[in-house]
Amino acid sequence: MILRPLYCLLFALLPLHSPAQDRPVALRAPIVAPSPDMPALETIAAVRVDRNGDNVPDRKGQRVHIRGIATLPSPLLREDGFQVVIQDATGGIGLYNRSLSLHVKPGDVLDVAGEVGQYKGAVQLRNVEARVTGHAALPAAPAISLEDADGWRYMGRRVSVRGRIDDMALDEYGLLRIHSDGGAKFALFIPAALTPRIDWKQFPQDAEIAATGVLSIHKPSLPYDSGFQLILGNVGDMKVVAPPVARMPHWVWWAVGGSVGLLGLVLLVFHLAQRRQRERDREMKTLSALSNAFATTGLGEAQLARHACGILTAYGVADAAMVQVFDDRGCLQQVAVSTVDPQLSKALEGPDAFRIRGRSSEEQGRQIEERVADKGLSLLAVHPLLTPSGSLGFLVALSPRRRRPTPAQERTLLASVKLLAMALENHRNQERARVENRELQQLVITDELTRLYNRRFLDEYLRVQVPLAVRRGGGLAFLALDIDHFKRINDDHGHHAGDRVLAGLGILLRRETRNCDLAVRLGGEEFLLVIAEDTTDGAVDFAERIRVLVASQPFEAGHEGLNLSVTVSIGVAIFGVHGDCADTLLRAADEAMYASKQAGRNRVTLAAAPVGVTIT
Repeated sequence: MILRPLYCLLFALLPLHSPAQDRPVALRAPIVAPSPDMPALETIAAVRVDRNGDNVPDRKGQRVHIRGIATLPSPLLREDGFQVVIQDATGGIGLYNRSLSLHVKPGDVLDVAGEVGQYKGAVQLRNVEARVTGHAALPAAPAISLEDADGWRYMGRRVSVRGRIDDMALDEYGLLRIHSDGGAKFALFIPAALTPRIDWKQFPQDAEIAATGVLSIHKPSLPYDSGFQLILGNVGDMKVVAPPVARMPHWVWWAVGGSVGLLGLVLLVFHLAQRRQRERDREMKTLSALSNAFATTGLGEAQLARHACGILTAYGVADAAMVQVFDDRGCLQQVAVSTVDPQLSKALEGPDAFRIRGRSSEEQGRQIEERVADKGLSLLAVHPLLTPSGSLGFLVALSPRRRRPTPAQERTLLASVKLLAMALENHRNQERARVENRELQQLVITDELTRLYNRRFLDEYLRVQVPLAVRRGGGLAFLALDIDHFKRINDDHGHHAGDRVLAGLGILLRRETRNCDLAVRLGGEEFLLVIAEDTTDGAVDFAERIRVLVASQPFEAGHEGLNLSVTVSIGVAIFGVHGDCADTLLRAADEAMYASKQAGRNRVTLAAAPVGVTIT
């Protein structure tokens, strides 16, 4: 009975003397071995590659295989599931699996397979399978500035930063904000498991601290250009290196306050002496602000008018400003109003508050003055917006009380009217030019008879869509379509009837194709449909529906009461089955269409599969 406790004590002490202490400590949870079909081993930098610079990994959604050293333990970040960060010589990345229970210590070497994903900006592998293959020293943590930490350069790596404490927020986790002497701001994230173990009294505000951790990001939505933070993995990773800066005595602040007050008095006297010059400066600033606002591209008439009214009231040129422009019927419409006086705001409310219906500029100006007088307001100025093409409207300046405008106000209002009229005229000219360019562009890329896209647009479209289909692994089908016996229609009924058939077929194809599809007239009676379909059955069913609709619809021939019955032959080729480039798919669809012709016309034929390929 006495020996039994001694044996138990002996077996308990044996691990303390075992040579295995030099090896990594065994896992405290079952190890999930990677699947037999694990991809080839890659570096973390290759997995996180971002060639287009949008801060989203190019390989998002792909399954990859990496190996690295754990820099944060599990379950530090999550109590349920598995979430750690690993790092190799090329970079760092997060690992996550909600259903995996695996305890990992810093320094454990992990062999991991998972799907590339992103959570609130941070790149991670999801649904990982992992196993511990050894133990190594933690990667060195280079000391970097807060400016370098606030970016993607060191993302996922262990780094060390220094800064002075701004404030802290303690909830389930801790968030400590620091700043550098240069004004850069940064955040330290303390996981919930560490916050109770930190003596926060040791970290007073404005104390300089040094912290080591893993650089990460936490931002809910794109663009991922902010929200960078340093995740601490241990209580000892954050230390005070310099005490807070000493505060000045209160009497110093009183002295500074008195000096500031005296300086304010001097400045007030100087301001009164320079009042006239300031009015001139305000005039120049107003005109400069108007010029800058009107120089902004892409603004509409209402936006230009709102800018003018807002600047005139903001700089004190008028208590209220209003812009009225002529509509297509020649009636004045109020398009913008701005006021700093509540009384004026009530008087100017509603779209019809100053609706003017006069025909001549003089008559319209008188009506504006009458409306202003009826509302009990004072008219500072009303100026027409004159351009070489005529008057565009009026700029009206108002005041709640009767007074004459100062010379500076008069000069500013006259200059503002000229600038606004020029901006409105330029906008209208640009709009006319844009409409003409759109119409010209439409003529360049569409077939005039059928209103379908032409071969020029098809080439540009395929130059973009085929690489996308290669990247997606499919999603395109080519349908070559040809009108049966079209020459007979031209010979029997004339080319006018043939043109009416082509136009009617164009209407049918535009109606039956979706926004994601493209209908093209290649030339003559030949058409091509490029549809968003990745299955053979779906593409054939779509082609069959088009064939049936064409055969069942009568086409007007242009003569009274003459309707023609038309049929089409269609050939179908599928991206990834009959080829992966535009020329191959066009040729396959065209050959299938000619097979429909040879088989009797009015039918759909699927292109023959290449040698060694089985169509399912």
